[in-house]
Amino acid sequence: MLASLRAAGHHVHAARYGAPDDWRDVDLLWLNGNANWFPDVCGRLERIGARRPGVVVWHSEPLPPRPGSGFRSSPLSFREIAKIVLRDSRATDPYTNAKRIQRLRRFGLPDVLAVSARSRQEYLASHGIESHFIPLGYDAEWLDRPLELKRDVEVLFLGTMQVPRRRRLVAQLRQAGVEVRTEGSWNNRSAWGENQRQLLNRTKVLLNLQRHPGEFSGMRMLLGMTNRALVISEPVDLPEPYVPGRHYIEATVEQMPAVIRFYLEHPDERELIVSEAYRFVSEELTMQASVNRILELANMKLLKLTGDGAALPMETSL
Repeated sequence: MLASLRAAGHHVHAARYGAPDDWRDVDLLWLNGNANWFPDVCGRLERIGARRPGVVVWHSEPLPPRPGSGFRSSPLSFREIAKIVLRDSRATDPYTNAKRIQRLRRFGLPDVLAVSARSRQEYLASHGIESHFIPLGYDAEWLDRPLELKRDVEVLFLGTMQVPRRRRLVAQLRQAGVEVRTEGSWNNRSAWGENQRQLLNRTKVLLNLQRHPGEFSGMRMLLGMTNRALVISEPVDLPEPYVPGRHYIEATVEQMPAVIRFYLEHPDERELIVSEAYRFVSEELTMQASVNRILELANMKLLKLTGDGAALPMETSL
């Protein structure tokens, strides 16, 4: 994403969980992923009021199910409840995330709120909060071209297993005869970076098993599609921009063993979907297009606030 901002003509100061001490030279503050990960920044923005820079939040973490979706959030785990009680900035459960956005709105923040899933946009709209649906896009900066490796890993789940629902679903698949390899714990970085890329390029089927039923995982979808692994996912509420059966396969966990076996035994059928998914994310669903759209929205909003017809500021901090 940094490369996309710079390609748009911005001078970018990247800060992982903070911001420059002096904001006088910062015209646009961009909080990526989840504003709740930046409690000190949010608190400072609330205190300084109108003297703040323009603010963008691009939210890509879970929110509660939208009304009428037919999905319900799973009960929170002990770890999630503990993070809420301790006010841990790493909390990323749907209710904490929603509460942070609602609090920011009371302070007139952010200037642009973008969400990476259509279902999240509809949830926020049901609470009177305007947002813009901007999906995560392919970024060659961190999603490189696929490798020509032998695909000797049949079924992989990539993500933390410190989620009771995921452990139950993986156990259910294994009991049905599916050999699922699990990698990606936050406590074990051996499956991150180049190791992760190598692993995905050895994988035939990448599973999408979520913390909560119906949740959309744009990042896991992208990781699978850009590395030409077939994504087989639980049913997703409003999976736009992806189309089930065209970019990935959707099945209940009860259906997955038969579906997985079919695509493992029919590599030509698997390749049809893998190829279309890769073409779509690498040619149409780009990070540059998503970033440009958010910058356009920020430009329009900030011009309305200043009323001076100025061009979009050229200093951006993340």
